[in-house]
Amino acid sequence: MPVRQRAKDKRGRWCGPFWIRFQHNKEEFLYMTRTTSKREALRILEAVKCAIKTGDYSLLDPASREICIRIFKKKRWEMPEALWSPGDGHSLHPYQKKELILWDAVELCLNSPRIRNKNKRERYEQAFAHVLAYFKKGFLIRDLWIPEIQRYIAHRVTQGAAASTIDKERQALSAMFRTLIEHRLVVENPVRMAPAPSQKDGLRAVYISWDHFNQILGHLPEWARPIVQTLYYTGMRRGEVFGMTWDNVDLKNRIIRLRPNQTKEKKEKLVPIHTALVEILDHVRSGKLRSISSNLVFLSLRGKSLHRDALKNPWRRAVKAVGLKPLPTIHDLRHVWKTNAAESGMDFEIREAIMGHGAGAGIAARYGRLRGPLLVKAIDQMKFDHGETDIWLARQK
Repeated sequence: MPVRQRAKDKRGRWCGPFWIRFQHNKEEFLYMTRTTSKREALRILEAVKCAIKTGDYSLLDPASREICIRIFKKKRWEMPEALWSPGDGHSLHPYQKKELILWDAVELCLNSPRIRNKNKRERYEQAFAHVLAYFKKGFLIRDLWIPEIQRYIAHRVTQGAAASTIDKERQALSAMFRTLIEHRLVVENPVRMAPAPSQKDGLRAVYISWDHFNQILGHLPEWARPIVQTLYYTGMRRGEVFGMTWDNVDLKNRIIRLRPNQTKEKKEKLVPIHTALVEILDHVRSGKLRSISSNLVFLSLRGKSLHRDALKNPWRRAVKAVGLKPLPTIHDLRHVWKTNAAESGMDFEIREAIMGHGAGAGIAARYGRLRGPLLVKAIDQMKFDHGETDIWLARQK
C-alpha cells in the first residue's frame, strides 16, 4: 500500500499522519508526512516520486519539498540548489540546510519564546546538561528515538537520580522536540512514547519540630534566616518567596498578594502573614540588605536577586550541624507548614487555597470570594509545635 497510517487509537482504529512508501532504483523509501488526509498523502507521494525521478525540484510545494529534504539528508546525497532556494516564497529554516545535531536542537529550544522566565530556563539548562553529557553534543537528532531515550532513562536510574529528576529531564527533551516540530524540523515527538520511571520511590513524609527548626535557624547565615522563616510561616514555594516584591506585601492588613505571573498555578494568590512574621518582614524592610534599586523583598549580599539554589548549601550545612538524618530539603518546609495547618484545625479548602493547590478552588462555593480577613483569622489560629521531628523517605540513597 503506497500510503497508510501506522498508529491506532484506543478503539483500535487507524489514526495519525500518513506514511508514504515507494521505490526508486530498486531502493525502498518510507517517510512520514504531516497530513492525516489520504488524498493529500497520495498527492505528496506522486510529487515526491516525480521530483526524484526527473531531478526537477523547482515546482515542489512545501510539504513535498520537506519530504525530499529529509530523503536527501538521510541518504547523505548532495542537496540540489532548488531545494535550498525554493522559488515559492517559503524560506527554509537554517537548520534544514544541514544535519541537525543535539547541541543545535538544545540551543533552539532554550532560545524559544516558550522559555520566557529565568527560573524555567535554568531548570532546562540543568536538565540538558545531563542529556548532553550522555549523548554528546554531536549526536544526530534523526538517531534520537524511543530506544535511545529509554536507554538514557535506564542510565540515569543506575546513576541514582530521583524519578522526579529524570522526569524533569524528559520534560526538557519533550520541549526540545516540540520546538523542532514548530520549526518543521521533525514531525514527531518520541519522548511521548518513552514512559517515565515511577515516582513512588520518591515519596517522602517530613515534619521538623519547633525546637529543631530554631536550631537550624541558629546555624544559618544572617541573610538567610528571614527567608527560611518566611517559607516556614507561609508555606509558600521558594520561587514565590524569592520573587516577592514589597508591592506584594501588605503588613498593615497582614496579607501577601501574589500576581498570576508569580505563582506556579498562574493564578492570583493571597497568603496571610502570621503575627510572628510581621516583625521579621518589618525588620527586613528597614535592614541593611534593603536596596533602593530593587523592590524585591529578599536580595543577595551583593544586592541582587537570589539564584534559585542560593539557600541550598547554607540549608544543607545547617541541618547537618543539627544532626537531622535523612537530610530534609528546603521544599520540605512547605510540607511542614501543611502539617502544622492540619494539626491546628485549619479548614482543608482554606489550607489548600493558601498553598495554591487545586482543591482550594471549591472554597468560592462555600465562602464566596476568598478575602484577606478570613485568611488572617485562619492563620491566627495556627500553631507550630506539633511533636517531634519525623523524616521518612520511601527510597534511601
